[in-house]
Amino acid sequence: MHLHISLFGSVALLMSLRGVTPVLSDQAGDPAACALVTRAEAASAVGGPVPAGSATAMKFPMQGASIEAQYCLYGSEVAVGRLKMGSDARSIFAKYRQSLLSNADYQDVTGVGDEAFIAKGQLAARKGTSGLIIDVGQARGGGVKEVQAEKALAVLAISRM
Repeated sequence: MHLHISLFGSVALLMSLRGVTPVLSDQAGDPAACALVTRAEAASAVGGPVPAGSATAMKFPMQGASIEAQYCLYGSEVAVGRLKMGSDARSIFAKYRQSLLSNADYQDVTGVGDEAFIAKGQLAARKGTSGLIIDVGQARGGGVKEVQAEKALAVLAISRM
């Protein structure tokens, strides 16, 4: 459950920077959310089996429109979040990055989307008008292996967005 709260917290923080409040959708998440990273890829990233992905969707009202967020949880080991941020994506992502710059584990990441970084044990990336959050093994405390797995999964997920 720590992973779910952490991913939701990251999404909520990102949206709070724009002064919005999340609303959980009554519908199941976009089936494509779990297709960004397959169960087999998630299992490979953690080096063991993971349960089937569980997809959830949220909407964040913002200035007369809404931002859609879908996420997929493979148990407590792998989380994949996708945000459709629209034309303000660069600004929203920049504010999110700025809010996490002071974290001890902050590092810029190259080769993933238009821009990416790691902070708080999660990889955040932007490609065009979409955002991506990948979290591998946060319950383990993060580390080099998890960071490498997050980067590999992010490259796969971005190629499918």
